[in-house]
Amino acid sequence: MALLGQITPVASRQAAQKLARNLPRTAAVLPRHFSSGLQSKVDDFNRDIEKYLPKDGKKVVFATAWLATDNVFVALMRKHFPEVLDGMNLVAIDTMHLFPETLVCAKAVQDKYSKQALWKTPDGVTTLDEFNAKYGDCEELDAISVRHQAHHFSLAALGHVNRRTMALLGQMTPVALRQAARKAPSATSLRAGAALCRHFSSGLQSKVDAFQRDIEQYLPKDGKKVVFATAWLATDNVFVALMRKHFPEVLQGMNLVAIDTMHLFPETLVCAKAVQDKYSKQALWKTPDGVTTLDEFNAKYGDCEELDSADFDFVSKVEPFQRALAECEKDILITGRRMDQAAQRITLDTWEEGKRTFNPMANFSWEDIVAYADKEGVPVNKGHNWAFRCDAPIEATKRHLPDLPWTKVDLGKPFWQCSKAEIEGSPAAAVTYVYKSFGDFHTTVPVEPHESERTGRFVRQAKTECGIHTRTTSAGAPHGGTLVDLMVKDAAEAKALASSAAKTVELNERQACDVFCLLSGAFSPLTGFMDETAYKSVVTDMRLPEKQLFGMPVTLDMDSVDGIKQGDKVLLKWAGEEVAVLEASSIYKPNKVVEAKECYGTSSLEHPTVQGLMEEIGKYYVGGRIHGLKLPQMKYPTATPAEVRATLPEGKDVVAFQNRNPIHRAHFELLICAQKDVKDCVLLVHPTCGPTQPGDIDGVVRISTYEALRKETEKEYPMFRWAYLPYSMKMAGPREAIQHMIIRKNYGATHFIIGRDMAGTKSTIDGEDFYGAYDAQEIGKKFSSELGVTVTHYENMVYVGPEEGYVQESVAKSQGKKVVKLSGTEFRRRLRAGEEIPEWFAFKSVVEILRKYGDDAFVK
Repeated sequence: MALLGQITPVASRQAAQKLARNLPRTAAVLPRHFSSGLQSKVDDFNRDIEKYLPKDGKKVVFATAWLATDNVFVALMRKHFPEVLDGMNLVAIDTMHLFPETLVCAKAVQDKYSKQALWKTPDGVTTLDEFNAKYGDCEELDAISVRHQAHHFSLAALGHVNRRTMALLGQMTPVALRQAARKAPSATSLRAGAALCRHFSSGLQSKVDAFQRDIEQYLPKDGKKVVFATAWLATDNVFVALMRKHFPEVLQGMNLVAIDTMHLFPETLVCAKAVQDKYSKQALWKTPDGVTTLDEFNAKYGDCEELDSADFDFVSKVEPFQRALAECEKDILITGRRMDQAAQRITLDTWEEGKRTFNPMANFSWEDIVAYADKEGVPVNKGHNWAFRCDAPIEATKRHLPDLPWTKVDLGKPFWQCSKAEIEGSPAAAVTYVYKSFGDFHTTVPVEPHESERTGRFVRQAKTECGIHTRTTSAGAPHGGTLVDLMVKDAAEAKALASSAAKTVELNERQACDVFCLLSGAFSPLTGFMDETAYKSVVTDMRLPEKQLFGMPVTLDMDSVDGIKQGDKVLLKWAGEEVAVLEASSIYKPNKVVEAKECYGTSSLEHPTVQGLMEEIGKYYVGGRIHGLKLPQMKYPTATPAEVRATLPEGKDVVAFQNRNPIHRAHFELLICAQKDVKDCVLLVHPTCGPTQPGDIDGVVRISTYEALRKETEKEYPMFRWAYLPYSMKMAGPREAIQHMIIRKNYGATHFIIGRDMAGTKSTIDGEDFYGAYDAQEIGKKFSSELGVTVTHYENMVYVGPEEGYVQESVAKSQGKKVVKLSGTEFRRRLRAGEEIPEWFAFKSVVEILRKYGDDAFVK
């Protein structure tokens, strides 16, 4: 419809009139009069289609309400771009309240232009009576908000057509269902049902054909270094069946990886054996580290109900899966995810290049899966045979509990092969639940038959995905698997976004640094400023809602939100330039005391950043996705993660070093130690150059010292890389160390140097440290495996004289060496006084620059 935006109602009527016959002679003049103007718009339409749509129409959706403009669009596509039309999706919603004439028109358009729509109905209903029974009369409802999921086709809708036949009707329109229901159980209905079955079998076949094309395009013929992650779900098993039938050599060469968390349903293990035996493909099984039984798991890690969900997820799934991927030398990962499973997967790509992840089942529906499983005899979990009949609904968050008031019945076959009466029993139960998916027994519950598979997963948790999909990582991979790039590439789109903003906000330097990190992917997997849910999750748990680690909240603060409401777009400017547009999806007032206590470990105003949080940060936070118009330009050169990654040689470890002060000799010794300890590595010197605390060296001055040092050392240390990060230091100690690890991971680091007192600060009153000297190292080591970043940790480096130079502090103590010291305070005094500064402490080139700037070198 957007492509028809400039075709006027008059022009639309003219197009319709040209299709009609027996027009009055006076009316016939109108098409001739407007034909040249209309033709120019059709020409524009053709150019727009060629410019904006892929030739195969894949992943293109046209939302049709069967209005005149919609139908003209379909006619134009069939006439000028038939291949695009064939590949794209027409999506239509039957609200159960459409005019009957609309349904007739819909059928006429689909028939005339040989393009069937993908129809969706309100969740769990196929008739107006069912809608009224479930949701109420439209005149009495304040608003209708129902989910758009895969259809649940009841036996009543087709009379005597059996349930197994219905499984083949995966894309059947609600119109056809209602028509069949009106005629049932006549012979005409049965003949119509058989015809529909033949029609929609071809729809499934087209997906199988597309599956085969995708396999040929994306997978190597020998299957080497290909890993399929199976949980023995129906979709996973259909994938294995398809591979055995069509690509046996690829299946033979690839790896099936399965994780026994020690918490699987017994029926899942039975199903796994059946699939492995039937298709002659044994899986590579992994278990939580060091355990082979549930008792051993409980003894080592604790009871699943007492463990933090993120910890359980990591030790039982993510860590074993990462071991399996390493063992298989994974290049391509295959998943069984589908677009119809949940809102989070609605835009799932078949091929994800950044992750080298292949989702060949993405375009299959639940109906497709069960239809294929029935037709080909694919083994499925026997738990699908269970029905749980209740007198009243039971909250999803309680359905995992024992001794619930329901009756468990074995139907003797999968529930989708049963009639509604068979599922509900006699007399019919008020509510009946079935298992549509199987994960761990404590995180999976049965759902109503019409609900999505994912509805019964992780119901007691904020996350929606298994950690295998969101938290699995490897050395050098971006956090979350894909390097985020939020820059708008099309100039016209960027202009339209900026012009649609309801308000303009001028950023301060701290906020501009955050925008840079968001737009460039330094904060991957974030796609914008955190909404209230993500903010609270990070503050309290140091994790995003999907349980990925994230050290600190990333928020856009404002003193006032006057003129902004939820859903508005906000234009963000930095130094007078338009840099981004924010979709304000969340506007909230944070609890800053909680934020300070959780993130900084204290709510004391003696902590300089906590004081800033309370006194300077705005009282409102605005969260939402941002769209990049231009990267914020700083007074120093910056580099994005993609730019830095392009300079890194393949196959080498990358050791990153973060600092916020000029690099002196002790810092440089850390780099030399790391270069020796991590063989044949690249050293990424990556200072933060944004706002910092009073008394530190100004960012622009520091850049000058770094550039001087780079030139001074580049011949002796050619493996060093230098890049500068616009980031506002929080001085949050251990939690900020995690933030820095994530950022450097996104920049390509496999290792990260953490020295003494990283991101630490002192009380502004008594000078006492807020964090232990090695707290940052300890937390870094704790989460090293989960992040896929090895912590290269060192003690404080001390100078013991010209013969031995720098050694670790413990070595000096154990050998009784005399340590030569120069405090930071004394260093600053000598700088200001013009007195000598020994070269064992600081590089001469760095000292010269600092003296040149004098007192202006320090942040006030």
